[in-house]
Amino acid sequence: MNPILLNIFKRRICLSALLVLFFVQSFTSLVGKSATYDEILYFGIGKYLLLNQKWDVMGSIVHPPLTYYLNSLPLLFVDEDPRLWEYDKNTKRDLIFLGASDVLRGQGILMSPENRDDRILILSRLMTLLVGVLLGFYVYRFARDLYGEWGGMLSLFLFTFCPNMLALSGNAVPDIPLTAFSFIFIYYLRKCLRDSTYRNILLAGTYLGLALLTKFPALLLLPVGGLLCLAVAWTERRPFVKPALIICAVAFLLLFAGYGFQITPFLQGLEYRNAQIGRGHLSFLAGEYSVHGWWYYYPVAFLLKTPLAFIVLLCTALVMLARARGAALRDSLFLIVPAAAVLLVFCVSSYSVALRYILPVYPFLFVLAGSLVVYGKKFKVLIVLMALWYISASLQIAPHYLAYFNELAGGPDKGYRYLVDGNLDWGQDLKGLKKFMDNNGIKRISLSYFGADAPSRHGIDYDWLPSYHLEDLHPERSAPAPEDQPIAVSATNLQGTYLQPNDQYAWLRDIQPVAKIGYSIFIYDLSGTKSYKANSKY
Repeated sequence: MNPILLNIFKRRICLSALLVLFFVQSFTSLVGKSATYDEILYFGIGKYLLLNQKWDVMGSIVHPPLTYYLNSLPLLFVDEDPRLWEYDKNTKRDLIFLGASDVLRGQGILMSPENRDDRILILSRLMTLLVGVLLGFYVYRFARDLYGEWGGMLSLFLFTFCPNMLALSGNAVPDIPLTAFSFIFIYYLRKCLRDSTYRNILLAGTYLGLALLTKFPALLLLPVGGLLCLAVAWTERRPFVKPALIICAVAFLLLFAGYGFQITPFLQGLEYRNAQIGRGHLSFLAGEYSVHGWWYYYPVAFLLKTPLAFIVLLCTALVMLARARGAALRDSLFLIVPAAAVLLVFCVSSYSVALRYILPVYPFLFVLAGSLVVYGKKFKVLIVLMALWYISASLQIAPHYLAYFNELAGGPDKGYRYLVDGNLDWGQDLKGLKKFMDNNGIKRISLSYFGADAPSRHGIDYDWLPSYHLEDLHPERSAPAPEDQPIAVSATNLQGTYLQPNDQYAWLRDIQPVAKIGYSIFIYDLSGTKSYKANSKY
């Protein structure tokens, strides 16, 4: 075989292998996890919107509809109880109603016979995972264009084993689609600025439109894209007005087509989200509580939930970038500016929720780290050592990727001391709890669960403890639960993030749990008389 063709074949094998590895890791995780809090809230909305083209149900304006549509595709082939979408005729369809969370509707669809063994939920998540694979491919392409074939492979490797990417690719929520479409838009914008063919312009406009149709923070791409266009126009002394106008025209046409050319739901969503940010969000950070957050929340979350091996490679790349000049420096703007803009906006937003809000910074940083290969053998040893450390960190946390914390936080076992909610405990470990109960012969448990999934859906019988959204199935049980009955408490409730008072479970924090389910649900045995199978991975 021709040596050139052989090299191309080998590269394609490596590319395919890394993308398949990413798919397999994320898929293995998503099939073993219960529905996360936000998945319950969004489940099925896309089918209703597609079939009715009405934004008049709870939760319909929280996000633009693209991911609602995408994740509801499997639901188009099944029937659900139409009464789940019915409300009292006197209900006022105002912003508060349209942005509210309908937990019972999501639970009702998940409990339907069609979702036996979570088959519909898994297919819904699979839609997001496919977008995640697309994102990985473009991480490779962007890095390859900038830093050559091995730069592309290194960047794709960092993507493939990133716990945060693996975690969110297995959830039917908008974060991965927003990250993917935003990143691909910047990729094609750069290509447009180098070669303004109609193909590049249309692709840039399409992906900008898809991003805008995914989540409201995508509006940040407009000033970011404009700034990049001005930077190139200034340095290269050539205008870019006509292509930029076409890109925007295509994007907004796609945006409003996604809304059925109804502008009202889009404006309502913007108004609702702005009001929500103004009200703030209950947050927890290292023992502190706040409604309006901390400017340093997201930098801290990034430092604690990003593998240290990647941070070392990234810092090395940034040091070398400081010496860049000419075309190399201009190209780096397409990585630095979008990532810095996202981080800056959320740092000043006073809306401290979870690392996933700054997830779009990661692909740009993966590509930037791939620049180290252009320095030849200078960083070869460093890259190999960090790659081994990086892959080890990812494999050790599998399949509990959402609960990943690095060594600065003391690993996933200690992560709850710093961050909870969507950083660790999103209600995803009910299946693991059921497995633990079965393996240890536990028929009933005292439960404080954070999440919107229904434990009863997984066959878990429990006595209710103060929780966020957990239903008391047995209010008739006036007597307290037996003292020797195990207690299960979600990490978010243990820290009291959404409970009043916050210290309801403070008395448990100094007691060693007998097990941790996926690092997010803590099991306590206050009697101390039982032994448990602690070696199983739940």
